[in-house]
Amino acid sequence: MGDEKFMSEVRKRTTATLLKCFECGRNVSSHASHCPHCTSGYPSGVKCSVCCQVLRRSEALKVSKEYGGAENRVSVKFFHRTCHEQVSQLRVGRSRTSCPVCHTSIEFDTSSSLTCKSCGQRFQTHFKDPSYANCCYCGFRLNKNLEVEVKQVNRQFLDGWVTEPVYGHRVCYTKERQAEEKKLQNKEQVDQKQVSKKLAEMRHQKRVAKNKETLALSLVLGLTAGIILGGLGGLGFH
Repeated sequence: MGDEKFMSEVRKRTTATLLKCFECGRNVSSHASHCPHCTSGYPSGVKCSVCCQVLRRSEALKVSKEYGGAENRVSVKFFHRTCHEQVSQLRVGRSRTSCPVCHTSIEFDTSSSLTCKSCGQRFQTHFKDPSYANCCYCGFRLNKNLEVEVKQVNRQFLDGWVTEPVYGHRVCYTKERQAEEKKLQNKEQVDQKQVSKKLAEMRHQKRVAKNKETLALSLVLGLTAGIILGGLGGLGFH
């Protein structure tokens, strides 16, 4: 889904231009869905879900995840292999590291220190418990000492609304995404100010309308009272 969004953004240009195909380097239209030379279905490349850099589809690691349910949604993400290694190591209750001496790969239960079975070296893992949440960008599980709070979001819970944080890996929270989040926050603030202004105008209009109704009612009551009193005064005079 993330790559399809990236491709659609590339094709949204009002005028088609010639670009270099990421796979073969030959000219291809910016609106083309396939390269006519190498037949690649990704002539504009794919974006890594971790670092946001564009790379060749042939070099990217594709990860698909089915959500099931009535819609049967499928999430498709692409990664540099090195980026995938950075974010995919953590498992629920387990993690993976390598010995600093012999570089043997070691999978271990959550622990602060380990002893390598190959060379006997004991070392600190600097591992903290998993947060049991997934990164909002790459979708892999988070580790508390590798995560960053991206933003606060409101969601409906039972009969009310709650505010909760959204987390991502530090490596996934790139400058590009930070700029996007800041731009989105600014837009939300502007929208909120506009909504508040409209609500204030509506309240002001209601107050004006209510004051007019009150004034009109007072005039009617005053005229009615004057007529009644005038009539009673005339009867009393006779």
